[in-house]
Amino acid sequence: MDRRTFVIEAGKAFPVVIGALYIVGCDNSSTAPSAYASVSATSTTVNAHTHDAGIPASDQQKPVDTTYTSSGPSPSSTLNHTHMVTLTASQLSSLGLGGSVTVTSTSSTVTGNHSHDFTFVGKKG
Repeated sequence: MDRRTFVIEAGKAFPVVIGALYIVGCDNSSTAPSAYASVSATSTTVNAHTHDAGIPASDQQKPVDTTYTSSGPSPSSTLNHTHMVTLTASQLSSLGLGGSVTVTSTSSTVTGNHSHDFTFVGKKG
């Protein structure tokens, strides 16, 4: 086989190789890293205790306001209670982009009428 014939035949195979690489690259069976990551926050200390709250990665794509329930008080107390934390769709989107959001929880009448601030810091997955 001469050089000219080889180059022509190799050129015919090129689109087949590129097509195969494209198909392999489109395989959805592998787990690609998410563009979003779960985030959590510990509240400010009020009445000598804090709370934790978390936001799943999948919620950072929600187009609606979403409410989360905090953990019980830390350190544990006999006045066990939780707080509700609501993030707007815009705040969830901001977290998904790596931004930070501070929200105030609902009040609790269990340990005296009080609330906590939670600062969530978004991170890419």
